[in-house]
Amino acid sequence: QEQYGLVWAYLGPPEKKPVLPRYECLEQLDEGEFLEADDRSIGGGGPTIIPCNWLQHYENLVDPFHVVILHSSFSGTQFVKEMAVMPEVRWETHDHGVRTVSRRKLPDGKTLHRISEAGLPTLRVIPNPKLGKGGRVESLGWVLPIDDTSFRIYVAGRVREAGELKRMRTRMNGKLWEEMTEQEHRDHPNDVEAMVSQCAIARHSEEHLATSDKGIVMLRRLLEAQLAALRDGRDPAGVSFDPDAPPVVFQAGNFIID
Repeated sequence: QEQYGLVWAYLGPPEKKPVLPRYECLEQLDEGEFLEADDRSIGGGGPTIIPCNWLQHYENLVDPFHVVILHSSFSGTQFVKEMAVMPEVRWETHDHGVRTVSRRKLPDGKTLHRISEAGLPTLRVIPNPKLGKGGRVESLGWVLPIDDTSFRIYVAGRVREAGELKRMRTRMNGKLWEEMTEQEHRDHPNDVEAMVSQCAIARHSEEHLATSDKGIVMLRRLLEAQLAALRDGRDPAGVSFDPDAPPVVFQAGNFIID
């Protein structure tokens, strides 16, 4: 089934085939907007096929502090200067994922209120880290596991110009990841270096989780609850069999508060 410029396939038992979900942020276009799709793993910070377990990226979605540490302190400003401000953060579990709410007090006295979400089953609901035009989230990404040790990301989003999604990718000194040398990758690591350096499958037994990792723990518990539902013959979150169900609404976005 084709939707949002992507082709979808259901591979499970025919009698359990769900309805392909629709999403409000891709259904309600503002004036002058159209949908664009991209298959080059925008948000992964590296190659199209990323050589590690998909959960190492999915959990990254609920770690807002890495934006300050990795994308600002370690590697210089990879996004915009506002993202280098240390946020006040809270996490919320909801029916279809874990929501991260970050508030940054900006030097001009305004507040950047940023909401991002990890949506079940594999959605990355991350507003543009370069802030863009602000407001509700512009794009959705689907993290597709290829096998236990590799994945890729497909993205669909609302744009006003062709190629707008690609311009969301991180650049260092004007270079995309694949244009950088190995030395430049070491000097200016991105998400892919952080994820892959944990090994192809991260060993949770070697972790030292802290209070800043609360969102990761919440997400792991939510995923475990879906496995328990399947084990017990129930349907996991994010699955619908109602063809008339309204589009899923996310709260994610970048909002400037005076």
